[in-house]
Amino acid sequence: MVAHLLWILAVYGIAALLVHVIHARHLRRKSKDPKRRMHYVLITSNHERQVEWYLRALSLYALMSGTRIRVTVLDDQSHDDTLRIVERLTPLSGIELVYGTWRSGNSPLHDTDGEAGDPPIMTIDLRNPLEAIRIPYVQG
Repeated sequence: MVAHLLWILAVYGIAALLVHVIHARHLRRKSKDPKRRMHYVLITSNHERQVEWYLRALSLYALMSGTRIRVTVLDDQSHDDTLRIVERLTPLSGIELVYGTWRSGNSPLHDTDGEAGDPPIMTIDLRNPLEAIRIPYVQG
């Protein structure tokens, strides 16, 4: 009787290991797909209350969908701790986070597909409150 239970446990363990190996292989193959990459450019100004939520929402989206996400946060002369919060969140899992300053005189970035193999760029100007709904898992 004990031998039968040990065989059942061994078969169950091998099946669980096989499922994990196949799933990891599937995720690896999916992450190399250029369609599974996205680049978000967030333009902020005095968004210390919202920026952490936006970045965590993008991180959750990246982890749940298997999409590799790069986020560039450009700050437009904030008088609060927006950039410090972004700096603190740079090791956030699931996304590659880059930040810097934005000058209002710069020409706006456009949503493009770029060159072949480049991820599409989605520019979200958070100075306009209605733009935030373009971030996955964020509702107006």
